[in-house]
Amino acid sequence: MAFCDKEKQLIDSGYTCIDNKFILNYLADAPDVRSAVYLMGLTLCESSGDDNSRATIAQKLGISEEDVMSAYYYWQELGLVHITGETPPRVIYLNVDKSTSALKKIKPGKYTKFSQEMQRIIEGRMLTVNEYNEYYMFLEDTTFEPEALLAVAKYCVELKGNNINYHYILTVARNQLTRGATTLLAVQDNLNSQQKYDDDLKLVFKALGTNRKIDHDDRELYEKWTKEFGFTLETVIAVAKKCKKGGMTALDGRLCEYYKKGALSVVEIDNYDKEKTQLYNLARDINKCIGVYYQSLDAIVDEYVTNWVRKGFDEQTLIAIAKYCFRSGIRTLAGLASIIEKLYKNGVTTLTSLEQYLAQVSAKDENILAILKTAGLDRRVTNNDRALYRTWTEIWGMPQDVILVVAEKSAGTTTPTAYINRVLADYKQKGITTVEQAQSYQPQQTIQPTQKTAIIGQCEIYHHEYTDQQLNSLFSALDEEDD
Repeated sequence: MAFCDKEKQLIDSGYTCIDNKFILNYLADAPDVRSAVYLMGLTLCESSGDDNSRATIAQKLGISEEDVMSAYYYWQELGLVHITGETPPRVIYLNVDKSTSALKKIKPGKYTKFSQEMQRIIEGRMLTVNEYNEYYMFLEDTTFEPEALLAVAKYCVELKGNNINYHYILTVARNQLTRGATTLLAVQDNLNSQQKYDDDLKLVFKALGTNRKIDHDDRELYEKWTKEFGFTLETVIAVAKKCKKGGMTALDGRLCEYYKKGALSVVEIDNYDKEKTQLYNLARDINKCIGVYYQSLDAIVDEYVTNWVRKGFDEQTLIAIAKYCFRSGIRTLAGLASIIEKLYKNGVTTLTSLEQYLAQVSAKDENILAILKTAGLDRRVTNNDRALYRTWTEIWGMPQDVILVVAEKSAGTTTPTAYINRVLADYKQKGITTVEQAQSYQPQQTIQPTQKTAIIGQCEIYHHEYTDQQLNSLFSALDEEDD
């Protein structure tokens, strides 16, 4: 049985992997022999042969087997290994992460000077043992210099006063750590550079209508806006004047939104706000037209309206489609979106093209209705009728007057449309395409819609007054146009 083993979390490879937490938190405080035993055993974990033994470690390091076990008892106390009660015992290497909950031994006097300086900086209250321990653990777990942490504490006290808590101090320190600043000089340079923002922040606060004291979070935000996002002071102030409430949080939200949309100058921001206002007003009008209400329009603008406008639909066209949908029984945003998508596929994006398109579809329905009436059928046009009509006219090439002749003959039959379809199929086979060839003639019967002349975009077009039933048929016909 192998003397040394490890948990599965440890990487099994051709190399001995050492957790950085071990190097940062334990290696410096451990005697050389104990560190050597730990590392040698960690290497032997990779082997299941005879060399994985106490004797091998003792021989390699020139120590006794009792010294080997003494070293492992040391590491077991710190929570890095577990020694089993088997005979002979085995050493199980534990994940270093699991040991962090146990208090590490810190050399006596290691942070005596640091503790004295920290208490001197925060002189308004007595620091607790727990607070000191938080500072110690931060220093033990990172490469942050004690002097750098003292500089952070002094900076925070100047901002917040002596009542500052250790959470705030450590938050500022961790921010510096993420920037790679761990030495006294680097931390001081960063903190001093941020203090130069105070004059600018006073102007921002004035625009926001607040007169509170500037803190570190304000400086962090301002640095993000100007250094990371690229906003100028003038732009930040202009946006701040638009924030009626919410302070720095609201201002940060707006600037983040503008940054994501690529609006970085005052002009670009004004244009974006104007367009956004128009989109929200349009969304509100569309909802009103189809009879729905949403307290928040954000999702509707993002998911629907913005996409429609980008596809070329103008406000008048969208409102007209919404009204038509309401009258035809389509009263949801999803239903409206489906109709708009179908119209878009047919190249309909303007009010003029919408009227022309609906007029074309309406004319087809009127022709079908004339056929149905000639066949003795008094009902509305269905999708099946439209499908048959497309076959007769577009595929078989039958003129309307020929279809009417056959429709007249179908009157009185059990299934007139089936009769018409059968006879026209025969005509197709025989090449009959005229009334004369069909040996009969019937004047075309049409139903003329009422028309009104409208001026849209300086162009005169014919505007049809559709009934609700006609609108329902027109939008139903869109399904057929997509097939």
